[in-house]
Amino acid sequence: MQLKKNPQLDALNKQAVSRTTMQLKTNPQLDALNKQAASSEKNLPPDKKSKSWVGILLRITFIYFPLGSIIVGAIALPSVVGCGGKAKLSEAKQYVNSMNRAQQAKYAEDGAFSNSVNALGLGIKTQTTNYNYSTISTKNAAFSYGVARSNNLTSYVGAVFLVPVSQAANKEKTTVSILCAANYAGNTQPPAPILQKGNPVCATGTESLAK
Repeated sequence: MQLKKNPQLDALNKQAVSRTTMQLKTNPQLDALNKQAASSEKNLPPDKKSKSWVGILLRITFIYFPLGSIIVGAIALPSVVGCGGKAKLSEAKQYVNSMNRAQQAKYAEDGAFSNSVNALGLGIKTQTTNYNYSTISTKNAAFSYGVARSNNLTSYVGAVFLVPVSQAANKEKTTVSILCAANYAGNTQPPAPILQKGNPVCATGTESLAK
């Protein structure tokens, strides 16, 4: 007994056969990567072929990223240390220079210099973490000190001298100042500046700084 043909079923069968025999489109980039991977694996021992790509990824992760962090840290660290040292020195220079100016203002107001840091009204502590501050005076001069408390910092000294306004008018006086830094690091008080021909000069072992 012959079965009756079903036109709809025959059409579906032909469509399925056509789909299974249809060729897929090729991807040139994917083919190139496959060939490169296959070529790399040929040169590896059998037990390492399956680990080749994993090894590459691990090397990239654990070598290049930590190395970059180390390099950045090595570059940044000296800058940070350098900034800290400059800040400490800046404190001393600023304080001693401020004491110089305060001594000049003190003489202009009272006709005399002061022997007390507190009396200068600057709010400067006589001792900070890095420096000891002091000031002494005579009739014609005042000397202010910022002496380092450690052996790796520079000490400073400032001076204000009373001098004639001019050679012709000896009775009229004015003040001149100078700020000096020791040429060496350490907690030794630097020598006081001197007056030469009406001009303040830093003593031997110190150098003049811009105000």
